[in-house]
Amino acid sequence: MLELSNMNELIDTLICTDKANKVLAESYAKALSVPFCEIDSSSEFSSKAFAKILSEKTSKDCVLLMDEGGLHLQILHPSVFKIQVNFVSSQMEYRRTKGGGRNQLIAKAVGIKPNVFPVVIDATAGLGKDAFMLASLGCHVTMVERNPCVRTLLEDGLRRANKVAEKNSELKIILERLKLVSGDAKELFESQLIESAEVIYLDPMFPHPEKRALVKKDMQMLQFLVGEDEDAECLLESALSTKVGRVVVKRPRTDEAIAPEQASYVLEGKRNRYDIYLHSSKS
Repeated sequence: MLELSNMNELIDTLICTDKANKVLAESYAKALSVPFCEIDSSSEFSSKAFAKILSEKTSKDCVLLMDEGGLHLQILHPSVFKIQVNFVSSQMEYRRTKGGGRNQLIAKAVGIKPNVFPVVIDATAGLGKDAFMLASLGCHVTMVERNPCVRTLLEDGLRRANKVAEKNSELKIILERLKLVSGDAKELFESQLIESAEVIYLDPMFPHPEKRALVKKDMQMLQFLVGEDEDAECLLESALSTKVGRVVVKRPRTDEAIAPEQASYVLEGKRNRYDIYLHSSKS
């Protein structure tokens, strides 16, 4: 994914319409080194009119927007669309409660079994959906996201989820298993955090051909903003060079593997597959 300097070529403004979170929004803008501005949202606007107001504050196709619903990546062109990390959405709740539990391929891929919940490093966390699902299944998950804008969305998503968890003990337990760290995964692989990890999980960003009509819009837009993980093969090689015994790579089902080394085994679903690399000499 892109570094901060490149992100600033795509995003040049953080706009706040929520007075209650103005200080927090300013801190996000400062951390991301982007200008901050505030808009009075006391008047009601249509989505088109509001997008026009936002467009007047930036020269780019998107802005970061802090409103009453939290921090969003607000796409302005070619269509108006929001990207947000939301661990308590109805979609996430449905996946958590109706998605198949330990029978899901992702659960089998990381090695979840009765009373076995591996410690996972999600080295390409993205919007955090897979990390949250693994945490809901019992794993302790460290999320790594090197793109500063996406990492800030994750940070705000955790903030809002923790507020909800104040009155939801089940959610609180799940969130206690989630940890977000900054920096590049390759650096983390050389840190002390790697010593407790049992699984490294990789879901690199790859091109989504037009024929893949089922690719969700938020992922399409996220890819447009952050680009492709061109160093995916190097990232996998770095993961395989650690002492972690299991490395899992999520891929579109029909795509080639990202490294010449053959996976120990593969789990295939309708859309995705998981290439699992095991090293019996490692713990």
